[in-house]
Amino acid sequence: MGKISERKRIKEIISVFVKHGIKKGKMNPVNARQALEELGTTFVKIGQILSTRPDILPSEYIQEFEKLQDRVKPEKYEDIKAIVERELGDSIENIFLNFEKSPIASASMAQVHLACTKNNEQIVLKIQRPHVKETILSDIAILKRITKIGKFVPQRNVIDFKEVVEEIGAVMEKELDFLNEAKNIEEFCSYNKKIPYIICPKVYNEYTTSSVLVMEYIKGIKINNIKELEEKGYDLKDLGKKLINNYIKQVFEDGFFHADPHPGNILICGKKIAYIDFGMMGVLDKSMREKLNDFLYAAATRDVEALTQAVFKIGIKKGKVHIRNLHSDIEEIYNKYVYESLHHIDFPQFLDELFQVSKKNNIAMPTNMTMFLKGIMTIEGVVIKLDPDMNIMDVVIPYIKEHILLKRSYKQDIIEQLDNIYQLSKYGLKIPIKTLELVNSALAGKLKVQIEHVNLEDGLHQLNKMINRIVFALIISSIIVGSSLVINANVGPKIYGIPFFGLIGYLSAAIMGGWLLVLILRNEKMY
Repeated sequence: MGKISERKRIKEIISVFVKHGIKKGKMNPVNARQALEELGTTFVKIGQILSTRPDILPSEYIQEFEKLQDRVKPEKYEDIKAIVERELGDSIENIFLNFEKSPIASASMAQVHLACTKNNEQIVLKIQRPHVKETILSDIAILKRITKIGKFVPQRNVIDFKEVVEEIGAVMEKELDFLNEAKNIEEFCSYNKKIPYIICPKVYNEYTTSSVLVMEYIKGIKINNIKELEEKGYDLKDLGKKLINNYIKQVFEDGFFHADPHPGNILICGKKIAYIDFGMMGVLDKSMREKLNDFLYAAATRDVEALTQAVFKIGIKKGKVHIRNLHSDIEEIYNKYVYESLHHIDFPQFLDELFQVSKKNNIAMPTNMTMFLKGIMTIEGVVIKLDPDMNIMDVVIPYIKEHILLKRSYKQDIIEQLDNIYQLSKYGLKIPIKTLELVNSALAGKLKVQIEHVNLEDGLHQLNKMINRIVFALIISSIIVGSSLVINANVGPKIYGIPFFGLIGYLSAAIMGGWLLVLILRNEKMY
């Protein structure tokens, strides 16, 4: 995009948001969504990504952005055919036995076509739209420039909008490379291959490129199509329980979970659950999973102190954090649920409140944690339609007992203690050396200690004033004593028989004493 076109696009973006009320302060969730839809592909995707980020947007905006329509008019078959043949290096007729010209789905970034391999296997091709990559990358670059213009970027505590744009740009770049999604599918399948009720599509790597993703076609019923599921004789409660159990496993055991599990991405096929669309996945490393386990256990046992520490450890500090304030805010949340059993607590709502309290206390949650929150909230919404009586805590509590309490075997404890001993032997031997270095620095006069004092100036000022008054009083006393000695010696010139210098001394002491008394009474400054 040339400089003239770029300036034109910047002007268009700003004018659309101004038209929808951002400058007048009249922006609301509905016209924000309308602005994103008006601006096209990039902004629709941005809105969809933001709808998974409760740490950035208020709930009313998230609910509205979930309505963003990602269905657009399909590209011409000739254009799609040209992309496939360019990417795969041969004609469609030579590669596939059959290729459906009309797509079964058409979104802003890609469209999906049915096809059949030469081995008569049914497959789907997810084909990236022409020029969409250039358009999105150009818009992201423009947004990065706009975030540098302060007046167009709302200032909010904890949230760094430049960082948000960078993050969204990185997410969209990954989604634009279908090889990443292919890897996600294969990794997800490897984690869930032993789960009998979970299936996921096979990837055809020989046909897959950065712009074309080819995978097994899974025909199923959308999980929110309750009527058809009931007609086919499915046990909805059982489906709901399996869905939650598997999602908890994805998060806490695998550390690799579907970050956008809305009903359109979950199918029921032959009494099995099939996930589709793996463009957005959440990742939790072992350290974060352990912190999340501590967090979950503290939440379930209503241990405010432990939960405060868990939130502090998980979060990213964006400023000064007052632990007491954080503790008080978390305790206030708990007090709302004090008379409710764990099984009746709205777990996603509870998590959302905790995240909002964290943000209030200058603690931002990592992206993987916000993806977990959004995912668990979405799954709960799906499950409630299957079984209105089910609560996520019905699964979470048994999980805690099985995976956090019972799985902490003696073997694990021994291994942990051996590791602690190793760490102590590794770093503990360095303590005497470091101590000796510290002592040597002190003896050489090179030891520096930084001290931060708070309101020490006021105390020093008061002390300085007291010392000044004491010194002043001592001077007066000295003058009186000296004058008395002069008068007693009866030397020098006299006035009415009284030595002149002694009289002057008494007079000076009287004036100075009177002045000191006035200052003390008025509590004025004396330097």
